[in-house]
Amino acid sequence: MRSRRAIAALAAACAVSLTACQSADAVIAEYNDSGTMGYDTSTVQADPAVQALVPESVSADGRLVIGSNLYWAPAEFQQGGTPVGYEIDMMGAVARRMGLELGVENAEFDSIMPAIGTKYEAGASSFTITSERESNFTMIQFYFGGIAWAVQTGNPTGFDPTNVCGRSVGVQTGTMEDDAVAEQATRCQTPPDIQRYDSQDAVTQALVGGKIEAMSADSPVVDYAVSRTGGTISAIGEVTEMAPFGVVVPKDDPAMTSAMQAALQSLMNDGTLKRIFAAWGIDDNVAEQAVVNPEVEG
Repeated sequence: MRSRRAIAALAAACAVSLTACQSADAVIAEYNDSGTMGYDTSTVQADPAVQALVPESVSADGRLVIGSNLYWAPAEFQQGGTPVGYEIDMMGAVARRMGLELGVENAEFDSIMPAIGTKYEAGASSFTITSERESNFTMIQFYFGGIAWAVQTGNPTGFDPTNVCGRSVGVQTGTMEDDAVAEQATRCQTPPDIQRYDSQDAVTQALVGGKIEAMSADSPVVDYAVSRTGGTISAIGEVTEMAPFGVVVPKDDPAMTSAMQAALQSLMNDGTLKRIFAAWGIDDNVAEQAVVNPEVEG
């Protein structure tokens, strides 16, 4: 249940900003009012060496079908109903290297990994590589990111990201940030009010509207949200816990692992992957080696 103060803050925000009262999809649409970004993956050519590695079970229908949660801008989201984002562009380029077309199916974040190998041929949804995930799936790194925080501009409640005790904070369910905040909470005498949402844009909406004091998300996600919300929110604190992100394929499918690794490495070798990220304003932390199940902590 919301406190009266939270309801009043949301009402006040509605009076000054339509963004605070709009749907999650509307928030994402407003993020992109300044114009379409992205990389033209139609320019990416097939690689015969990669094509030869793709298992027939994947290539038979001419499509690479992935599961993704399309509410995590700028990695994966929707623009006019079309999946876009740097990870969508990357997977479009992967599919092109394989001689296939990309099929993207939107799903709740927590439901994607259990369906890889049955409903989806791969998962691409800003999955942080962890040892727990590696015990059940194969993960191939392509990027490095960390945990970041944002507050309403001016930090009106004096929020400190190193001390969440007694504070209201928002995260997307099932993410690295969800786990990190929950771990912080175990050290609190007064626990935080952790508000969990199925989509990141809903978390951003809650922050803009004053329902929460702060939100935590991947560093590029926070940077993008700050740049696209008209000065209403700002990043705060240092980026912590840098970790690799990976594309997920079934653990018991070495052929698909080889094909995915080869496609990603091909994009890294000729600079295509860096150009894809650059098209989304990201110039740092792009992997140069498509390492399978890299050694990680946690």
